[in-house]
Amino acid sequence: MKIEKIEIRYLEGKLKYPFAWSQRWTDTRSVINIKVFTDNDIIGWGETFGSLENLDSISSVLKFSIGEDPRNIQKIWNKLYRSTFQGHVFAKSAVYAISALDTALYDIVGKYENKTASQILGGNFRNSIPVYATGLYYVNDYSFNDLIKEAEEHASCGYKGMKMKIGALTLKEDAERVIEVKKAIGDGIKLMFDANEAYDPISAIKFTKLVSEVELEWFEEPCASRDDAANTYVRNNSLIPISGAESLSTRWDIVPRMINNVFDIIQPDICAVGGPSEMNKVGIIAQTLGKKFNPHFWGTGISFAAALHSLSVQPITQIGMKDIPYENESVLECDRTPHPVRENLTNDIFTHKNSRIDLPTGNGLGIEVDEKALDSFTVGNVIKIDSPSLGRRIY
Repeated sequence: MKIEKIEIRYLEGKLKYPFAWSQRWTDTRSVINIKVFTDNDIIGWGETFGSLENLDSISSVLKFSIGEDPRNIQKIWNKLYRSTFQGHVFAKSAVYAISALDTALYDIVGKYENKTASQILGGNFRNSIPVYATGLYYVNDYSFNDLIKEAEEHASCGYKGMKMKIGALTLKEDAERVIEVKKAIGDGIKLMFDANEAYDPISAIKFTKLVSEVELEWFEEPCASRDDAANTYVRNNSLIPISGAESLSTRWDIVPRMINNVFDIIQPDICAVGGPSEMNKVGIIAQTLGKKFNPHFWGTGISFAAALHSLSVQPITQIGMKDIPYENESVLECDRTPHPVRENLTNDIFTHKNSRIDLPTGNGLGIEVDEKALDSFTVGNVIKIDSPSLGRRIY
């Protein structure tokens, strides 16, 4: 079996109402989709982040996989990685390409062997994954009433945790929003908050003191993800655990920050870390180094299925009789914000019950892609790759 062709698309959907986080407002949601064809007519799906302008650079990396046997997942991962290697530092488009292809390979091999992606990864410890709801963005001119209403809706749906945004308003205004959301959902539901790298360390520490009257689970990305000095300073002066790593890629980016205690909680995204292969490695290393491992998610059903499979093969982080979410069992972000592409691209197989989502049981990722929806959200040209790269490296 060989990889014969890859199609790369930029997908974008228009939002009915815009929303914002600390950095900007948006009225669209997007994703880069890849469709991988084999010479025995098996198709694998993958996805990653990026813009329309990233397609050419992603395609230049993916060319290195043409002609390879998709069952050689680790060989292909390292071939693509080495094609852009320069001191373990490479452009984001490179790891985006690797992440998307790695996801598609688990889909292909699972379909070929009549196994789930988690079985290809080594076998799952559990059949469902604990999740928390992400939403509570800034909407409707920073409406406070809409914020509380949304929090109550997530609680009524049975989520045992949720995450909200901060960083766009004054410290005092955002602190009031956090405190009131926590009071609205009560002590039985965990609340996390995410600054999306908005603060300098002094402001971040001041914010933790402003919200100290309520119990909060973690403070996500208080400062720029690669500013180790700033994040370490916040961590050393905060009673609230500090999380990060969604913006980081591969074990070489993340593990030194675990060793140096930059973050308490590690949150790689399967679309940016290097796919299921690298997600699995980072998770095991996090356990070894005593760090909690609660991955980020911001894609469609393709990467969500991949993330569920990846987490299912992770053992609990401490020896114990029971799996306890947030304590010794990893939790996965479940994006509840509007996303037209996510809502239409794949079949609705993700069953939420008691703040857990069942693992897909079909072969490979276990999802089906609606190709009419795929076409309808495609912006620009579809890039088609059917010949291998002629070089060994592309930098």
